[in-house]
Amino acid sequence: MTILKHTTKSIVVDIFDQGENDRVYKLFTRDFGMIFAHAKSIRKLESKLRPHLAIGRLQTVTVVKGREVFRITGASDSGEKNIFLHDVTQILNRFIRGEGAHKKLFHKIIELSQKLEIFDHTKLRTLVYFIILVDLGYADAKMIGVKDISEYISLSVDDLYTHLLLNYDQVKKHIHTVIKETHL
Repeated sequence: MTILKHTTKSIVVDIFDQGENDRVYKLFTRDFGMIFAHAKSIRKLESKLRPHLAIGRLQTVTVVKGREVFRITGASDSGEKNIFLHDVTQILNRFIRGEGAHKKLFHKIIELSQKLEIFDHTKLRTLVYFIILVDLGYADAKMIGVKDISEYISLSVDDLYTHLLLNYDQVKKHIHTVIKETHL
């Protein structure tokens, strides 16, 4: 029987200790969406994976899907610590439930993390909330100033930021309303 290894980009959202030396990682991956992946003996000092898996870091992980769980067999991080991604993990942890690929959402988040030097951090955080809520079907894309969802989908991250600046108060109010109504 062949074991399929899957290598994908991911962001560590949460970490749970398990047993004496193991950990379970909650990963937001490009290819699988939100998954839980087990890492055996990762808390041992001689573990080669341990330094690569930290909350809020972009890394490439190799996982094997077992009968019941994913197992981490390899990891390498991007080498840079990004405060923005650390903040995003809290938002992702709150809103994404279950497995299912969210490739476009993943790419938008990574692209936004690269705009940290250019965009205002508060507005960027609001935009991340809005993008996540729209992509998961909670929020109305028209609130950002587009005529329909197809126009929203066609916008680049830079265009979304511009639309956010033009409609900031309306978008912020809509986000608060959605969060209040969904009890998230």
